[in-house]
Amino acid sequence: MTNYWILVGDEDSWTALLKSGYWVLKGGYKKRARKIREGDKAVAYVKFFSSIFGVIEITSNPYYEETTSALGEPIGVYPIRFKIKPKLFLKEPTSIRPLIKRLNFIQNKEKWYSYFQTSIRKIDEKDFELILSHLTEKFRERPSLK
Repeated sequence: MTNYWILVGDEDSWTALLKSGYWVLKGGYKKRARKIREGDKAVAYVKFFSSIFGVIEITSNPYYEETTSALGEPIGVYPIRFKIKPKLFLKEPTSIRPLIKRLNFIQNKEKWYSYFQTSIRKIDEKDFELILSHLTEKFRERPSLK
């Protein structure tokens, strides 16, 4: 069964991690990371801009890596990793605000921003498809990075 996620990072993190081909999480996300599986899908959310960049496929199960650094941080800060592959990415992120009222995982619509303050959040397939549809529409207007 495919799981659906929102991965939250800043624009520099997304650029660096897409080049490296994997996503990183701090050790405190170990319990949540155990639910990630190869073949899962994720939305790339850009914090500070309240925007979505694209959709990725998770191409490996999570693994623990404490021998190399990530994102310029000391070794061991981001020990949980999993491989990622971009499926649909925009040159510039697009606002998620037009979707807020329709997203199921955002229960308190007035404080929607609080739902994007964690590095990873599980969402349902309906929310994923809604975001994908929005990105596909924007993709037609603005080509991807590929």
